[in-house]
Amino acid sequence: MTLRTILGLVAVVAALACGDNHLDPLPFQVSVGANSTSPALGDTVRFTVTAQGGDLVGVETDYGDGSGDAFSTGGARTARVLFRHAYSARGTFTMRATVTDALAGLKDATIDIHVQ
Repeated sequence: MTLRTILGLVAVVAALACGDNHLDPLPFQVSVGANSTSPALGDTVRFTVTAQGGDLVGVETDYGDGSGDAFSTGGARTARVLFRHAYSARGTFTMRATVTDALAGLKDATIDIHVQ
């Protein structure tokens, strides 16, 4: 089972357990920012992923260098998640954050990082 599948199942169970209390979903939006888009080799970049929706399940990152991270958002309507990553090679990398919303699907946001 993949992380996305597990997170999706957790969101469904959580939604069923909540009963009839219902808030309308927010428009599904995702953005990503970084404290530096031109870090030196080995410097830690802090990425902030911000999302809103109806039933946010989790955030997955792909740093563009073959590595990534994941964070569960547990069915929240809004999320702001901080990720840290240090690049071990020079070049331009596209960091992609993918947010899963149990009601609206997947949405990506990207930012380019130019490692000096």
